[in-house]
Amino acid sequence: MQWTNQFYKNQFLFLKSSVENIPTAYFEREAQKITEQVGRPFETVLELGAGMGNIANQLALLGKEVMAIELVKELTEHAKKYCDEKMTIICGDFYTINIEQQFDLLIYLDGFGVGNDENQLRLLKRIYNWLSDDGYALIDIYEPNYWRHVYKEEMRPTEYTKIIRQYGFDEENSRMLDTWWHMEEKNDKYTQSLACYTAEEIYDMCQQANLEIVTYYPNGAMNFKTWTYCDIAPLHHCISYRIKVRKK
Repeated sequence: MQWTNQFYKNQFLFLKSSVENIPTAYFEREAQKITEQVGRPFETVLELGAGMGNIANQLALLGKEVMAIELVKELTEHAKKYCDEKMTIICGDFYTINIEQQFDLLIYLDGFGVGNDENQLRLLKRIYNWLSDDGYALIDIYEPNYWRHVYKEEMRPTEYTKIIRQYGFDEENSRMLDTWWHMEEKNDKYTQSLACYTAEEIYDMCQQANLEIVTYYPNGAMNFKTWTYCDIAPLHHCISYRIKVRKK
């Protein structure tokens, strides 16, 4: 877990200017998708690993009371510059942070899998405690089969940067590897390593945390042979899928 701060800080520095130019409409659509996936009214939100806070801010603009937890100081400071007054941003580690409040909705997008299985189970149990009795959590899970088949594929996160990212897969530990570097600084590489779980594996883990999976939402997949992206791919072939969980 020691790689996290360094990787996400440098990813932020690599992409800061590009993300700032993403149209607000993109984040509005993501917030609307979350609202639709929840499927019922909700008022309070906790986001884990909020990054620059774009989606959390859009939920706040929809009138939700949002608390966002982010590990990296630079990301937290950036988010505070643009956040709505209904959004609270805390710099901290959600594996250890003390939060007594319960929430109607918890979201953890594009990041689940830091550490080993024991860490994930401990986090799921914390998520259980943070949910209100009728609350839901939306969590993105990386799918191992996709990452197994894109081993050593390279791409640029955006066409406007000189950043390269290379995908990898740790077969023994079933972990996706995502390595970033600047074209002109090839010796300075930063890698995130996140545990991947099949739908069946994450179901069993949620059961141990006394959580029930209500729905699986497949995300997209990149076809590197044709360089085309499909917005929604089959569950066992997508980059990641989203689970909607509640207390059992």
